[in-house]
Amino acid sequence: MKASSDEIFQNNMLEQLYDSYEYKMYGIAYSILNNEGQAEDAVQDAFIKLIPHLEDINSVASVQTKRLITYTIKNVAIDIYRRNRKESELFAKGVNESVINENQQGIADVKTIEDRQIVVHLLSRLPSKYREIIRYRCYYELSYKEISLLLNISEKAAAKRYERGRKLLKELMEEEMIGDELYG
Repeated sequence: MKASSDEIFQNNMLEQLYDSYEYKMYGIAYSILNNEGQAEDAVQDAFIKLIPHLEDINSVASVQTKRLITYTIKNVAIDIYRRNRKESELFAKGVNESVINENQQGIADVKTIEDRQIVVHLLSRLPSKYREIIRYRCYYELSYKEISLLLNISEKAAAKRYERGRKLLKELMEEEMIGDELYG
């Protein structure tokens, strides 16, 4: 099976990006993670996240490309850093808690998991532009300025889109709660 011209272009672009930015991306990731293996993983994850954006890249050396690559590697590295921090907190907590607290915590963990599943379900019902902005703002804790750069929209537009997304999410939550009361 022959590769299409788009696939060839994307593979070529990915190779050029890798050749041009691998070491810079590694440096950014390492400065956040202080771990060689995790920095290498972050670079690989970042390139995977860049694949859907390859067709938007006109020049490997453009400012927009550098900005996209920088934000992508920072976000991936920060995600790994946060995951490391949560895992170490959970480990420390698990070592220090008594059996009674573990049982009470287990019940709370089930409730937290249920709540998280509800939120994920509700977010999946949002239009992608609102789901994306809520994820950037709440999960990645990005500022409106950072979001505006990632999405190529103004800061005002980012703030307004977030506001609309929250409002829609609130309406979905209320709708979901009313449905539970009627059928529960």
